[in-house]
Amino acid sequence: MSTSRTVPSRATELTRSDDDVARIRRAVLVLARRLRQQASGDTLSATEMSVLGRILRGEANTPGRLAKAEHVQPPSMTKVLERIEQLGFIGRRPHPDDGRQQLLSITAQGTEFIERTREQRTRWLSEHIDALSAAERTALGRAVDALEKLADLP
Repeated sequence: MSTSRTVPSRATELTRSDDDVARIRRAVLVLARRLRQQASGDTLSATEMSVLGRILRGEANTPGRLAKAEHVQPPSMTKVLERIEQLGFIGRRPHPDDGRQQLLSITAQGTEFIERTREQRTRWLSEHIDALSAAERTALGRAVDALEKLADLP
């Protein structure tokens, strides 16, 4: 009697956990894309918006630090900063200790743009959360802690 042993392919070994991970990934990506679409006239790209937010929050105030934080090459960051500066959203001043560096700061116009965009995105998300059932809103509230923890991982 001969028995043949077949090795299941990865595709047939998908577990509920694998399916859940894929669903979470898709949902987060689609939700992030939908939120980005709520921006003020799509004036800025996602990278430009991220850079402006980092400057506003004080996370990085030099082109080099921003390039590192955004995982882009310095020449790419230079182009991003030039565009944001042309729109009047940031200003530059010489670094007091290092003449080769420039310090970046957000302008009142940049702050107003960020605040307006956040308000639009928050309003859109709130309206859609309100459309969920009470049970779905409760489940979403419980999921926030786990999602924040995932977002903070390296």
